[in-house]
Amino acid sequence: MKKILLTLVFTSVLLFILAVPRNLVVVEIATGTWCTYCPGAAMGADDLIANGQPAAIIENHTGDSFANVYSNARNSYYNPSGVPTAYFDGLNAVVGGDHTQSMYSYYLPRVTSRIAVPSKYTISATGNLTGNNLTVAATVAKPEADTNTNVLLHCVITQSHIQYSWQGQTHLNFVNRLMLPNQSGTAVTLATGEQQTYNLTGIFNPEWDINSCEAVLFLQNNATKEILQGVKYSLPELLGINPISVTELNFPETYIGGSSSLSFTINNYFNFTVTGTISSSNPVFIPEQTNFSIAAYQATTINVNFVPASAVQYTGILTLNSNLSGFNIVQIPLSGTGFFNAPPSVSNLIIVGPPVIYQGLTVLYDFSDPDGNVEGNSRFQWMRMFNNQPQMIQNAVQQTYIIQPEDMDYPIACQITPVDQHGMEGTPVLSPPTIPIEDLPAPQNLTGTLTPPNTVTLHWQKPIHYQGKVFSGYRIYRDGTALYSLMNPDSLSYVDLNVPDGSHTYWVCSIFTYPLIFSNPSNSITINVNVPNSDELAPALKSVSAYPNPFKATTNFQIFGKANRPVTIEIYNLKGQLINRLTTKTDQNGSAQIGWNALDENAKPVRNGIYFYRTLCENLCETGKLILLK
Repeated sequence: MKKILLTLVFTSVLLFILAVPRNLVVVEIATGTWCTYCPGAAMGADDLIANGQPAAIIENHTGDSFANVYSNARNSYYNPSGVPTAYFDGLNAVVGGDHTQSMYSYYLPRVTSRIAVPSKYTISATGNLTGNNLTVAATVAKPEADTNTNVLLHCVITQSHIQYSWQGQTHLNFVNRLMLPNQSGTAVTLATGEQQTYNLTGIFNPEWDINSCEAVLFLQNNATKEILQGVKYSLPELLGINPISVTELNFPETYIGGSSSLSFTINNYFNFTVTGTISSSNPVFIPEQTNFSIAAYQATTINVNFVPASAVQYTGILTLNSNLSGFNIVQIPLSGTGFFNAPPSVSNLIIVGPPVIYQGLTVLYDFSDPDGNVEGNSRFQWMRMFNNQPQMIQNAVQQTYIIQPEDMDYPIACQITPVDQHGMEGTPVLSPPTIPIEDLPAPQNLTGTLTPPNTVTLHWQKPIHYQGKVFSGYRIYRDGTALYSLMNPDSLSYVDLNVPDGSHTYWVCSIFTYPLIFSNPSNSITINVNVPNSDELAPALKSVSAYPNPFKATTNFQIFGKANRPVTIEIYNLKGQLINRLTTKTDQNGSAQIGWNALDENAKPVRNGIYFYRTLCENLCETGKLILLK
């Protein structure tokens, strides 16, 4: 009895030793983009691959635009009770998923368990693509006796990295696109120790990105559904596609002292990490890296620089030594020509455009090149002049510059670095500066007349610098209240009818659009309507000033007028919106002082920029401008 037991144990151990290792676990998932819980299954499959688990993924879609005769046949074959359902070598189904969480923790134990089960078969394959005709030559061997019958060979072409928005996801991977020769598979009947090659054919859709496709081959017991062995290849690997994206690098003509760069891609189409070295036979061709390591099914881009030392034609060889199967040593021919190139220059720089905030300045210039080269991408840098010294304006690098409030009262210049068509740079040249930047120009020379009993007629002149800007018209104010907007820049008068009795202050602002902005007020005028002469003598408000201005944190208003009079200061932004309102009262000498700390009515800090203030005392009004520069 002991002898028989020992013989059985020895035989079992011997069979295990002779068994063929399982190459990987084939994971098939019934899924659909309409399915709320399928993202978790998709993430679980992605995580198996990302973590290097020995798995081949096939996602069989149903009920969506990615479903086809092949995926529908596989889903009908398994007949899952719900979607998603994952099968591991046709067995050990995991039903269900999650909308946001990966199913990796459920899938991993099944892969680990199944990969430990030995096989009795081996599969290897090569491929060929002629036009759209795909042929896979699959060699199946049966080195050991096996009791399975009704064995079918399947070949599935999957595609990954498909950009598609579904259930909060942005892409699809491992989509079943094609089965060779069809969804029914190919019968395999082998004696022990026998092998046979099966030619599997189909039509490959050229719209599928071949670099994102895999071929998954597996043997399955059609009755029990157990998958007996599986392998996978990236499709480029199967077809023997050159993993190097170029066969040569021909650099453009490059001037002595300059450089040009070309790049190429090394694709790892294999299921192992590829490592290698890069060397150049000529020192004027310089690879930016001399070694590389590429994870399975990934790629890397290599830059090579050409730096000529003489005006001659150069050649060389870039050699790649690596463990790329079939491409262990790859040589890429290199060529390039150096030439003499004199630097270009610019002259006659001039800035055109109104020197007014929010308007555009453009620098014009003449470009010349002693070699007759045309202009390339010359560089522009606008400068703000502080005490005649240029200071760079951040991000102002186009030929046209839109003036900002921070430029107020400073001249603006532009520095040009000439560049020719080959990238040769010349000496930077600074343009003559503009005059100091001005505020949006107000209408000029406002006058007014009273036609008794109560009609006021206003006249004014156009603002300076108004040509070329988006100048739309005028807004007329009486005692700080907007009366009317004239949307015609050529309308230079306004009649105010039925004016109430009293002393009234008028001013006019220019209106600019894109964006909608109002200028400073024009000069103000006071018109007395049915006011006795004795009331006109002593104005309630004589002068208002703000200091410092421009200011960083707080500006102080100094007010002079009649004694013991309430005073209100209203602060507006460029859109005419009220920002804050300050109140005070003159003392017995007619003087008052109040500060503004750059906060709005809700005690929130306001942004840098230009603001207007209006000081009201009895029926009089004084206006002015503030500049906040924190």
